[in-house]
Amino acid sequence: MQISPYKDEYGLNWLTVIVIPEDEFMEEINKNTKLTIQLCLLALAIALGLGLLIVQWITKPIKKLSKAASTISHGELNQNLPIKGFRELVILAESFNKMTKQLAESLNNLERKNQELQQLDKLKDEFLANTSHELRTPLNGIIGIADSMRDGATGPVSELQKKNLSMIVGSGDRLANLVNNILDFSKLRHRSIKLQMGSVGMREVTEIILAFSRIMLGGKDLQLINAIPSDFPPVEADENRIQQILHNLVGNAIKFTDSGVVKVSAELIDVNTKIAITVSDTGIGIPEDKHEAIFESFEQGDGSTERQYGGTGLGLPITKKLVELHGGNILVKSTPGIGSEFTFTLNISEQHPQSSHLESSTPNQISLLNTEHLAASVPEPTYLESEINQAQTSILASSSKKEGEFKILIVDDEPVNLTVLSNQLSLHNYQVIQANNGQKALDILAQDFLPDLILLDVMMPGMTGYEVTQKVRKTWSLYQLPIMMLTAKNRVSDLVIGLEAGANDYLSKPFQKEELLARIKTHINLKKLRTEKAHIRQTFGRYVTDEVVDNVLETPEGLKLGGERKKVTILTSDLRGFTNLSERLAPEEVVSVLNFYLSSMADIIISFQGTIDEFMGDGILVLFGALNPRKDDAKRAIACAVAMQQEIKLVNKKMAAWGYSPLEMGIGINTGEVVVGNIGSEKRTKYGVVGNQVNLTYRIESYSTSDEILISETTLIEVGESLLRIDGQKLVQPKGVKQPINIYNISGIAGEYNIFLQKEEEIFLDLGEEILIQYIILEGKHVAENLFSGSLVKLSAKGALVKSDSRETNSIPSVLTNIKINLFPSNNLGPIADDIYGKVLDKPVDSGYFYILFTSKPPEVKALLDAQYSKLIN
Repeated sequence: MQISPYKDEYGLNWLTVIVIPEDEFMEEINKNTKLTIQLCLLALAIALGLGLLIVQWITKPIKKLSKAASTISHGELNQNLPIKGFRELVILAESFNKMTKQLAESLNNLERKNQELQQLDKLKDEFLANTSHELRTPLNGIIGIADSMRDGATGPVSELQKKNLSMIVGSGDRLANLVNNILDFSKLRHRSIKLQMGSVGMREVTEIILAFSRIMLGGKDLQLINAIPSDFPPVEADENRIQQILHNLVGNAIKFTDSGVVKVSAELIDVNTKIAITVSDTGIGIPEDKHEAIFESFEQGDGSTERQYGGTGLGLPITKKLVELHGGNILVKSTPGIGSEFTFTLNISEQHPQSSHLESSTPNQISLLNTEHLAASVPEPTYLESEINQAQTSILASSSKKEGEFKILIVDDEPVNLTVLSNQLSLHNYQVIQANNGQKALDILAQDFLPDLILLDVMMPGMTGYEVTQKVRKTWSLYQLPIMMLTAKNRVSDLVIGLEAGANDYLSKPFQKEELLARIKTHINLKKLRTEKAHIRQTFGRYVTDEVVDNVLETPEGLKLGGERKKVTILTSDLRGFTNLSERLAPEEVVSVLNFYLSSMADIIISFQGTIDEFMGDGILVLFGALNPRKDDAKRAIACAVAMQQEIKLVNKKMAAWGYSPLEMGIGINTGEVVVGNIGSEKRTKYGVVGNQVNLTYRIESYSTSDEILISETTLIEVGESLLRIDGQKLVQPKGVKQPINIYNISGIAGEYNIFLQKEEEIFLDLGEEILIQYIILEGKHVAENLFSGSLVKLSAKGALVKSDSRETNSIPSVLTNIKINLFPSNNLGPIADDIYGKVLDKPVDSGYFYILFTSKPPEVKALLDAQYSKLIN
């Protein structure tokens, strides 16, 4: 309710009372309240939005800084942050950018320094290698010339001269060992030696080292004993480095022991997981206070031993480092005047030991006497283990032969090296030819001079030894012309490059004269063995095929009597009328014709990988799949037969040029199980096949006419009818076969071989005047008793139609039967004495007639019938 005073115009005072309902009154208030709340919420949202924008504006550059820092932590230093905003953030970003720039520059400088250090390290390695090469060349000359002079290469020498020359040789050896030890020590300090771990038999390696070390005894009353049991387990180690360890320890023991024993023994330790190898001696011993010092660089027991025994003091430190690289340790027990024991430990291998490579571990004694290991490193096969054994045995036998029979080409640009090698080899009566560069060596070889061995230096001006080897290998194989590289470059990479280039061997300078001569004898004897084996293979291969030769010569059971059952495809061929032809020729002419024919056929057979079992006069027996069965044996047999029939046409061109009648050949092919193997006795053996399938093949071939190829149904099934061109099918009953069999006349095979014969249809023309004949039916190889009369009424290029005058039922021969004919030409008073042979064709004909195909025609008959046929066609 609302009361309002009011005074009208008449002066009266009024009170105006207005009554408002509560709902209408509160409605306006509620609207205002709601509006107020909405405005407050809007103000809050605006405030929050502005707050978020302000926070994002402030934190965005901070996030950029954080992301950039994370990126830098991952190695990406190229960061530049263009940050705007508060002054403090801008200052922080500028500082961050300067820091990243400085860090990137520092790391780049560090990378450059590292690259420079790597380059310097590489240059250092090259410097050491080249320096060692330059050192070894004059060392090799000093040692070699002095040694050869001591042996009398330049004439007799007195005992005093021998003594002085021996001192020169000994000093050279010491200097060479110093160079090698320094190189090894440098590698160990920089940990650049990488071990080639494998399973190694310690007894075998020890035996090799002791064998090498016996050369060092020099007349000492000293026994070298290998006391490691033969059944001792192998170790997990680098064989070359284990040899180096043993070489150093055994050599050290020999050097400081004048008499007594140097023994290598071993025992299991640490619950059979490790072994301890001990090298003991009965030498001068080492004082206890020196036990640690001897393993330090350039240290020995004391100064007096260095003066008395010599040495560099690097052998034991190198040995210690190598043992530690294998995860073992080494210690010494020694008593002065009694002897010393050096014991080192190695881990036992769980695998069987690998065959020893006979490689000496010291760089100047890299031994490649095991040529089987050498052959595995070159591109083509070289020597078999049996040949190595034969060659090493024959070294002793070769001492009784004249070594002057062997020629050696020496190639080196250093005159001193040529002199050394010439002196050493001339003492053993080798013929030596010298060349001072690679091109001159190649020129000598180009003049048809083939030495037994080339000794080739690697580092030569103009053309390196590697290049010379590669050029030589383009003409001569490894066993035809062995190459031994002699060089002061003794890194493994150099050795590998040499072997890959085609070298047979690789010997580092300075080398031991005995080792050089032993290797020369080994390679020469290997070459002789290879040459003899090639001659045996060539000679043997003239009697049997290469597959049989390989089986006999290369397999342990090659000569073992016996056989095995195999499914093979058999091909046999036979010439028609060759016996008749041979009767008209001198024996020398028969052999010449036969050799030409068989040689031509053999080339075809070999090209289709057939195994020639034997030549039977003018017949050939070929096996497909006897030695190495293949899925396509039957296909290759048919393709081979077609190629043989094509080849016979080329053979006949030569026969015509010689004035001989053409040859005609039939071929039979059959597939079945036979027994294949060595048949005979221990004194006389033949590799061949036996079985009724062989006989069946001969029967099938007997049904063929000239230029026909007949195959059995088993061969047809094996190949597939879709691939073959079949000109006819015959059901025959061969002797010895219970049921008739189908044989098929084949004139080609499709598929991968795609080879076909060109068939010419026989056109039979009527003779104006019949030619009288008499004929006898042949039963197999035998002549029947009945003689029948008849005449030739039609003639073709290769056959005729015969009319029988006899009414006897047996006067008409069966299809595929062979007959012998004599002609009675009208212009002759009697029959032509020469026999004609033919085969009855499977061709429809009237009763009393039969078609034949001539299989053998004497020259007189051939001339007569050819003249008659020429008249008919003209």
